[in-house]
Amino acid sequence: MFTVMTEAFFHTSFLHEKLRDFQLNWIIRNFRKLDKSTLDNLHHELSRKDKITDDDLIKLEEAYKGLNESERYLAKTHGVPATHALSSANMVDTGNFGESFYQHYLSTEYSKNNEGTLIFLNVILAPFWIDHFDKKIVNAHSAILPYARGMFAIEQLAIHGNKESVERAAGATIHYVDTGIDTGPIIEQKRLPSPWVLDSIWAVKGESQLTAFGLLKSYLERDNKFQFTDTIPIEQGIESPLFVSKTFTNEVKRNAETSFIKMKEA
Repeated sequence: MFTVMTEAFFHTSFLHEKLRDFQLNWIIRNFRKLDKSTLDNLHHELSRKDKITDDDLIKLEEAYKGLNESERYLAKTHGVPATHALSSANMVDTGNFGESFYQHYLSTEYSKNNEGTLIFLNVILAPFWIDHFDKKIVNAHSAILPYARGMFAIEQLAIHGNKESVERAAGATIHYVDTGIDTGPIIEQKRLPSPWVLDSIWAVKGESQLTAFGLLKSYLERDNKFQFTDTIPIEQGIESPLFVSKTFTNEVKRNAETSFIKMKEA
């Protein structure tokens, strides 16, 4: 059985929706200590609605203890999935993926299923996880690699005001994980057809996330999963910027919003 490692955010409910029909183990970083029953009830209620209102967004924000701009876009545009990251029966809930939790995880039945794992995370996995899964870890990145690596990549790239670089990087990538940050061998990429038909950089981010989830689903449907024979070549000599979360301040967010609109209007 394969494993999914992700986090308890609203946007990862779309990942669960994509993968819910597969037999998987889930390891969920629930550092906000979200309440499963509250999310169950809210997702059940809102998934039946054709249109999500501002009042509904307030309910989601309270239940998830915060929503970011791309999550608001996803709810307004794509609605609310019936399930969420904490919905799975085969699920381990943790506050972090550190050494203490790892030792606990080794004592569970889930740890015996180390054939491979899919990840979508805002944190970097420690080397012991890579060793545990014998390097059979496939990460989904909500931008095209290697053009924009790291955290909040497409948003921070937009600040530079280069339309070509945004077009080149808007989309998603799945790749094998190594000890670097988004540097492992690439398996598949899918670009957004045109980011400029979208209203905001947050819409670009949201659609890139959905594209990443779709790539993970397609990967699970392959016959040659986690065999390291399914990688593709990439263009050599590319300058590959690395963005980190601590640089993504509120000022940077505003600059990303403004810069995207200027490029769109141009």
